[in-house]
Amino acid sequence: MKARQRRIVESLLSAPTAPFREAAVVERVAAWAAGRGVAVRRDEAGNVLLRVRRGRRRRPRWVFAAHMDHPGFIVTGRRGRSIRAEFRGSVARRYFAGSAVRLYAPAGEVRAIVRSARKAPAGAWLTCRLDPVGSPGRAADVPAGTIGMWDLPAARFRRGRLHSRACDDVAGAAAVICAMDEIAAGRFAVDATALLTRAEEAAFIGALAAARARSIPAGALVVAVECSRAVAGAGLGEGVVVRVGDRVRTFDPSLTAHVSAAAETLGRRDRRFRHVRQLMPGGTCESTAYAAFGYRATGLCLPMANYHNQGPGGRIAAEVVDTGDFEGLVKLLTALARDPGSPADTDAALKRRLDGLWRTRGKYLRDG
Repeated sequence: MKARQRRIVESLLSAPTAPFREAAVVERVAAWAAGRGVAVRRDEAGNVLLRVRRGRRRRPRWVFAAHMDHPGFIVTGRRGRSIRAEFRGSVARRYFAGSAVRLYAPAGEVRAIVRSARKAPAGAWLTCRLDPVGSPGRAADVPAGTIGMWDLPAARFRRGRLHSRACDDVAGAAAVICAMDEIAAGRFAVDATALLTRAEEAAFIGALAAARARSIPAGALVVAVECSRAVAGAGLGEGVVVRVGDRVRTFDPSLTAHVSAAAETLGRRDRRFRHVRQLMPGGTCESTAYAAFGYRATGLCLPMANYHNQGPGGRIAAEVVDTGDFEGLVKLLTALARDPGSPADTDAALKRRLDGLWRTRGKYLRDG
């Protein structure tokens, strides 16, 4: 991984985040944008948009989307020596009791242990009781609204793998920013936008807001970037995944075919680049939300181990992605932005191929 890309990854992954509480990630993205001279704007829901447009020739308008949140804790108050918090996101309840949490309070970080987690009588989240580690008085240092995350490494590189408390999807957002970094530094004609959304882990509310408000321009080609549970045929180190669909639906066939064709072309030029084409049924991603609102959308993803920090044996663990897969994702996003072609061109090439087969082999139908 390039040193500059590694710095971007480490910067974003070190920011505490949770659904609806992504401000620290936004600050890191804004700092990158200021350094690269890329304008930043936020839509009415607080989603972040960064656009690089260069050259007068008409080109496809790409939107590379990823979300900035990860399942996490939000402190709601305290009772005696314990801290009360809600957990926003999807993690099986058996993982909570006894697991370590790090709380990012204004006065400094506080470690705590989860003592209980139960479904709230009303509401979408689990209600948790946390006991601070160390002085019992430390609960007073953690005000309501404080973000908590599992007490795991923010970003650790080891033997070609990235271990983090929040690969899903801060690593995906980092890949989009790394691609935009390459795009902004280039000289080729381009029209590419990064859309970094909020609250995907709370039923992709940020993506829904962007679609409803038309933050995404009509006619844009949307590629949602995710980290998704590794499956047979799409494991760590096997390459970036051209995601045909998710648990709910398949994505735009022409756009998916175009992205696949771009990956094939890139693979012929770069022997280190690997990709697979796979339906990833582990969950529902933002591409489904965009498609429901009439956008042409497909997906790319990084295969990931320990989905939502759910490690083997019922223990909380760091999520893991392969750094080669990450580099391939950045390369493919950059290649898409450079490519002047469109899904219509890819469809036309397929039609020409099929017509050629008909011309050379259709006559044999008469032999029967």
